[in-house]
Amino acid sequence: MKYLAVGLGFNLFWLLAVWGQYQYVTILISLLIGCWLFYHRCLPFALIASAIGIGGDYVLFQLGVMQSPLPTNPLFAPFSAFIPLWLILLWLGFTSMVWIMRAQLQRLPVWSVIVGGSLGGALSYWTGLTLGAVTWPYGEQITFIGIAAIWSLYSGYLLWLLQQMTKRGSV
Repeated sequence: MKYLAVGLGFNLFWLLAVWGQYQYVTILISLLIGCWLFYHRCLPFALIASAIGIGGDYVLFQLGVMQSPLPTNPLFAPFSAFIPLWLILLWLGFTSMVWIMRAQLQRLPVWSVIVGGSLGGALSYWTGLTLGAVTWPYGEQITFIGIAAIWSLYSGYLLWLLQQMTKRGSV
């Protein structure tokens, strides 16, 4: 039941971030703080794991693979040079959810996490495209395949990081 609630909670978080973008930044930040207070050990994992994802998205934005509408609120304008703030918060929420679900994820065969992560990640970005949160100037098919490939690597990295941080007892 816990994992169902976590999954549904993350889907709501995702929707607020992607569909709402800058409208719900305060709610997203509040949810993250609440999560980190309740699951205080997931913060170090979320920060480390998100750094790779945020960096990867930064590269995709700089290469023009993805673009996002500019924020209308001047408070969020500085993020236009990097990646949208809502996307940074989404990464932090996603990696926090991975930490909370770590026991379940580590029980699965590695190949299923990599394939599931690859398709799930690419579908998440494609859904963001359909909601108007991002655009894909190079076209849907090639961008989807590229993002799926990136997410297969990222999924493997997340499993490795979970294993390393669990071994060391650092979180």
